[in-house]
Amino acid sequence: MNDAPDLIMNWRSAMMVMVVLPLLLCGLILLLRRVEARAARPLGLFLILGGLSMGPQIIGFAGAYQIWPWLTFCPLFFVDLWLGPLLVIHAHNLMRGGPLGWRRWLLLPGLLQTAYYTGAFLLPGDGLFDTPAKWAFNDAFHLPYIIPMESLLGIGLFGFSIVLIWRGRGRYLTFLDQTQSAARDFDPVWLRNLIVAMSIGLTIYAGLEILSLAVALSYPATFPALLLLTSVLTWVGLDAAWRLTAPFPKMDIAAPAPRMTVSDNHALPDDLSARVRSAIIDQRWYLEPRLTISDVARRLGTNESYVSRALNQSLGDSFNRFVNRARIDHAKALLETGEGSILSMAMDSGFNSKATFNRVFKTFTHETPTQFRNRRRASDLQSEASQSP
Repeated sequence: MNDAPDLIMNWRSAMMVMVVLPLLLCGLILLLRRVEARAARPLGLFLILGGLSMGPQIIGFAGAYQIWPWLTFCPLFFVDLWLGPLLVIHAHNLMRGGPLGWRRWLLLPGLLQTAYYTGAFLLPGDGLFDTPAKWAFNDAFHLPYIIPMESLLGIGLFGFSIVLIWRGRGRYLTFLDQTQSAARDFDPVWLRNLIVAMSIGLTIYAGLEILSLAVALSYPATFPALLLLTSVLTWVGLDAAWRLTAPFPKMDIAAPAPRMTVSDNHALPDDLSARVRSAIIDQRWYLEPRLTISDVARRLGTNESYVSRALNQSLGDSFNRFVNRARIDHAKALLETGEGSILSMAMDSGFNSKATFNRVFKTFTHETPTQFRNRRRASDLQSEASQSP
């Protein structure tokens, strides 16, 4: 008679699998993506490792540890020190490009963690895996020393990663505003969502780790929090896979021109401000959806810094706001006189999508294009009615 426990896929394991599978699929999609591959691959690896880190809960609820106790040290399940650094590398490759520099050292804790758990997993004894020596090592060294150190390092590394990404995104938004007419199209909104997700994840992770140091938490006690954390990671994965479909401008490739003050010692070339304004407005360059400050500088035979200063000092606008203001003026004229669709007017005004057009239009006019057109039509009808005998 065999008294060994059976492996059972209960409802908790099934729910975790249902949440983890989309996470793994998003990670695989990003790993294979050719557009922005250097940014997509670290994020794809992050999602896959995040899914694998839920392995102990999935197999634990199914009773796998009672059948194969040696899985306790499986290195595939202990990857939390990789997660924050992979996101930092992803954000760097997305927004800056160029060499990683000191950021590569952030991967060292993850490498050490994987090496440690691989060694503990293969610790020999009476048998290759399930041995008395392994559990003596666990009680004497792993639980009292490694687990607390690993928990504190994981919380600190994840928090540091959040700060780096937040600051990097702020600089990137400034760069887009100074150099890209289609800044809204390249705004990594989902990176903001990623920061929110990471903050939620860090809070959950820190809470569980602190509680686990004080009391022994059972799998059922941690299940709701881990299910929420996995769902958040899945949301991030879906959001990223949806939005990473075009190359992003890189700060290291085309560094943003700094804001200059009137007191700057280097004078602008004569009439440059008028030339910039005339070229963008009178020659209707603003209707080009992907117009950049480097395009303008190259066509005028000058450099980006001078063009940026001409806009900032003489015209009082960033490049993005100046171009989009011209686009909105053009769109307002179309809305007042035309009968076409909002989408066609958006495209005719230099925008790449209706969604971007709506956001920019509301930023400048405090109403949507539809509201603007309806209001003008109502005003025209009222004016005609008042003039009728």
